[in-house]
Amino acid sequence: MREEQSPSVAVPGMDAFTLEHNLKFKRQLLQHVFDNALESIIVTNADGVIERVNPAFTQITGYSPEEVLGKTPRLMQSARHDPDFYRKMWHQLLHHGSWSGQVWNRRKTGEVYPQWLSINSLTNARGDVTHRVAIGHDLSGQRSYEQDRTPFTFKDPLTQLGNRQLLATRLDQALAEAQRNKIRVGLMVLDIGRLKPVNEQLGMTWGDDVLRQQARTLQAAVDEADTLVRLQGDVFAVLRHSKAEDATMAQLADKLLHLLSQPMVLADKNIVCLQPSIGISVYPRDAREPENLLQAAEYAHAMAKREGRNRFQFVDQRQHEMHHRELVIEHSLSHMLSTGESQGVSLHYQPQVCSSDERIVGLEALLRWTHPRLGVLSPVEFIPVAEQSGLSVRLDRWVIEQACAQLVAWREQGLAPPVVSVNLGAQQFTQPDFCDWLMATVSHFGLAPRQLRLEVTESTMMEQIEAGVNMLQQLRDCGFTLSLDDFGTGYSALSCLHRFPLDELKIDRSFMVEACENERALILLRTIMELARQLSLSLVVEGVEQAEQLELLNDFGPLRVQGYYYYKPMQVNEMCPLLDLAAGRPEGGALN
Repeated sequence: MREEQSPSVAVPGMDAFTLEHNLKFKRQLLQHVFDNALESIIVTNADGVIERVNPAFTQITGYSPEEVLGKTPRLMQSARHDPDFYRKMWHQLLHHGSWSGQVWNRRKTGEVYPQWLSINSLTNARGDVTHRVAIGHDLSGQRSYEQDRTPFTFKDPLTQLGNRQLLATRLDQALAEAQRNKIRVGLMVLDIGRLKPVNEQLGMTWGDDVLRQQARTLQAAVDEADTLVRLQGDVFAVLRHSKAEDATMAQLADKLLHLLSQPMVLADKNIVCLQPSIGISVYPRDAREPENLLQAAEYAHAMAKREGRNRFQFVDQRQHEMHHRELVIEHSLSHMLSTGESQGVSLHYQPQVCSSDERIVGLEALLRWTHPRLGVLSPVEFIPVAEQSGLSVRLDRWVIEQACAQLVAWREQGLAPPVVSVNLGAQQFTQPDFCDWLMATVSHFGLAPRQLRLEVTESTMMEQIEAGVNMLQQLRDCGFTLSLDDFGTGYSALSCLHRFPLDELKIDRSFMVEACENERALILLRTIMELARQLSLSLVVEGVEQAEQLELLNDFGPLRVQGYYYYKPMQVNEMCPLLDLAAGRPEGGALN
């Protein structure tokens, strides 16, 4: 058998027909390999202009042949490599005719992916380079049949920009590179502003047109190396992989504000004026994790909108940390109320004492929180978070259930606790089921309504006068005693006091402090006490911490006082000995 020779070489005895047949077979074989290879193949001329690509190239990159023919492979560059990387690559190609190595390239969707690339030069008989062939193997490990069928999962269909998924991918890659190279990464979150009126007045079609126009404006304004995506609605994000100094980010933000706020003329001749806002966060100063960097930019964006729009805002680190802390508190509260896991929240009890004989005549249930991550939290911090997040209604009811359960536990231990006061927030008065729920709760625990005292603040009552008065009357009719807490602060609306169906006034601690130092404050304190007596209201004086303050109150007859002079807020296990004494028997004694 004769050894097969290359079809391109004239073999003695081989006729022209056989030679042509072999050449045709060779071409068909090469075409078959070209069309069915799993690796992407790019054929360029000597100047680097793309002449051919195979189907695998389209599957991997998302670019059709028509989109790349006549262009250069720079179209796929990711901006992940510096110019020196490409200089070394070309030096190797020019001097040795080939190069291979790992590169980061960019798909049409904008996704950056790793690729093992081999480039070889083809020469003619004179040794001149005529073509170069680049064969690339996708190293991302993320391609699948489903992705091949839907190659644009990172694209926003309306604007043809990237979407939130693309931003998440790019953020991961950008921060990993920034950490390696010790560089900054900038992230902008911006909205074009006033899109809602456009949708409402002109219709969604014109609103979509505005979005597309503004997307094109943004695309033309940002650097080619930047990642631009549409997050949702009229909100976009710009990820700057480098050159993210504050001055550079501010210059870009100012440029975008100017461009986006220009009047737009729509096809129906309507003129639209928008008011964009931009928030900016920077790695690593503002956050080190991708989700936290995005959250920081979103928070800065919200700040810019609150400040009046048409402005950009860097992250105020102190406010951002405070905002993040509030989110942690809110999440923990929500988790506690949904699952029953305490998250470190508990009730302490502060006794109220009769000033004449120092008997414990009442307890106030007070929320205390030692957070597993944030440490000890003050009610001044977490109660407003509960109110702002809509959790205060559920939190109030959790406190009431815990107080009822504790009353039952003390009773089962043979103790006789006095009435327990619990605080109600303003939002509770908007709940039409509260009275029924409260009656059902005390009945469930086998308690009588008189064993609970419900405290509301003066400011709460002024916010909810009509609803508050009606609900308080229902609660009083059910047998609960009612107390007005913090009297004398905020509103002091004496003209409305006669309308509230109350049993008790609690005088705020600030009066006690001032009365010891100021004669006029003392006169005012006497006036409030006399007013309470005239209205047949019992009195509790808060904030009694010194003997001098207690002596000052002796002139007013028997009162209930609450403060550190007698007792601080105490844990449940500290209360048991006191409740033994309050029941009139020796500490640790048993009930007869």
